[in-house]
Amino acid sequence: MLETILAGVAIYLAGWVFAARRFAGIQGPVPVPGRRRRDMRDALLWPAWLFLYALVWSIGLRRQGFEREISAE
Repeated sequence: MLETILAGVAIYLAGWVFAARRFAGIQGPVPVPGRRRRDMRDALLWPAWLFLYALVWSIGLRRQGFEREISAE
C-alpha cells in the first residue's frame, strides 16, 4: 500500500518537473513579473493539461475522419 502511494507521488512529481520545464520554455510577448512562480503553479495541473491535449487531439481525429467521409461522397 505504501509503495503504491509513493509510486503515485513519484509519478506526479516527475510530471510536475517535466511540465514546469516545458512551461518555462514558453516565451510570451512581454516579460511578466512572477512568471516563474506562475509557471510552477500551472505545472501542478499537468494531469489536466494532459487530458486537454488528448481531448483536442481526439477532436482533430474526428474532424479528419469527417472530412474524409465528406470528400468520399
